Amino acid sequence: MKLARVSSLVMLFLWIALACNRAATGQPLPVAAESRKNELEVRKLELEVAALSDEKHVPVWVTGVLGFLGGVAGTVVTVWGARRARIGALDQAVHEKRIESYAGLVTTSAPLALCFPPGASICPNDCRAMGEAMRAWYFNGGGLLMSTASRDAYFRLARALTRAWFATELRVPIFPDDAIHISVPAVDQYRRDLAGLDIDNVETWGFDGQVRESDTGSQRFRDFVFLQKLTSTLRTELCTDLHSRRRPS
Repeated sequence: MKLARVSSLVMLFLWIALACNRAATGQPLPVAAESRKNELEVRKLELEVAALSDEKHVPVWVTGVLGFLGGVAGTVVTVWGARRARIGALDQAVHEKRIESYAGLVTTSAPLALCFPPGASICPNDCRAMGEAMRAWYFNGGGLLMSTASRDAYFRLARALTRAWFATELRVPIFPDDAIHISVPAVDQYRRDLAGLDIDNVETWGFDGQVRESDTGSQRFRDFVFLQKLTSTLRTELCTDLHSRRRPS
């Protein structure tokens, strides 16, 4: 019976150590809840050691070892809690900076808006202006705040705008004449129609600018749809960084 209790105490200590390690590498529980849970387990371990010490015929070295393990477990929980608190404070600081900064990047793609764009259309020089505004945002500190996914989406759009800048002409809508053909459902359909052209591959996209009378909507506006998709992807990644596209719990 005593041997079983000793074994259970050792297993409890190991569980506490593993729990702290798991939490440090991406625990599902909030920091405060996880810390509280580990503190309770340490307290349980201390009480079990004290109870075992009161029993007769238990070797002194056993209670000594278990007491040592309890102290180690308490230290591990304390150090882990302090570390998680520092990480949590850093995460919060980065989140607040992202909220301040990301809106400026979204603003740079306003010429590609589906509704009420700032200009009648976009041309290669407009793509250059958007790219330069993105570059200024990135090197003025915004680039330091981006996650890997949002940074990749940023560079894909920047590369596409660079290639569009060197084009002779772009296949884009002219507002307000083409406003009836540009809406969220319509553009979603255009994206599906253009899927066979590998719309996700920036390097193989051809900005030829040659519109034919027989071209359907997806062909007439193909460059706009392509660039707009990249801006939409970037905004989605930025929102993912901010956790902003979910309702408050």
